[in-house]
Amino acid sequence: MKGKFAGKIAGLAVGGFWLAWTLGLSAVFVGYALSGELLFVQLGVVVVVFYISFKTWKNKNLINDLKKNLKKIDNQNFNSNINNISNNEIKVIENAKDHRKFLLKTLDQAKKTIVIFSGWLTDYSVNEEFRNKIKSCLDRGVDIIIAWGYKKSGSISSEHKNAGEKAVRELQEWTASNKTKGTLETFYFPNHSKILICDTKYAVMGSFNWLSNSGGSENEERSYIIYNRSFIEEELVEIMKNLYDPKKPLSRRQLMKNFVPFSKY
Repeated sequence: MKGKFAGKIAGLAVGGFWLAWTLGLSAVFVGYALSGELLFVQLGVVVVVFYISFKTWKNKNLINDLKKNLKKIDNQNFNSNINNISNNEIKVIENAKDHRKFLLKTLDQAKKTIVIFSGWLTDYSVNEEFRNKIKSCLDRGVDIIIAWGYKKSGSISSEHKNAGEKAVRELQEWTASNKTKGTLETFYFPNHSKILICDTKYAVMGSFNWLSNSGGSENEERSYIIYNRSFIEEELVEIMKNLYDPKKPLSRRQLMKNFVPFSKY
């Protein structure tokens, strides 16, 4: 830890000295300062090198941080694929409010598939805004899978859990009666996963319960956005294996064609 801090300070010191030298410190030591085009060229080089160095350091720290949190993510598929995911394929979400914004943005932008796993489901999260965005997704042909069901619900009241589950059932009825282009599949699936997948564009895994937290919680939340397509494809296949009865291969295969058309499943 001390070594990393010292390295950071040394890097900043070198960058600062180089910048000061370019801006006129050279006159103190060698008797002249850069000017004209040469000054602007060197300033450009300093800024570009510093930016690239900063991004590299930041990305390296992010993936190291992610590796430290593998137990919290608790995803075997991700654990086995982490070394195949590059630094620039990872971003982070760090508070409840931003998680909620990201979920609603996903509902607005998805083109084909949305998968949401959450330990719990309540009407705090499955509110009118959420339901309307789900309906919009289904109308434009997005297929949605929602799974929840962790047994130990902590401080969440039965009233809010039941209201949330009722809202999801009503969404299914609405989908059937309106014959939407997209399909809505819901599962009471005992798990503690916290996953959000959008098409094959990104998968989000971390601490945020997507279907019970409306974003108003002050609890510390942290999730990682993974933009690695190969991992997302594998994760979709694993999800289908877990959710659907393997004794019904035809319906399962059809679902896999909808969600992962290039999959052997």
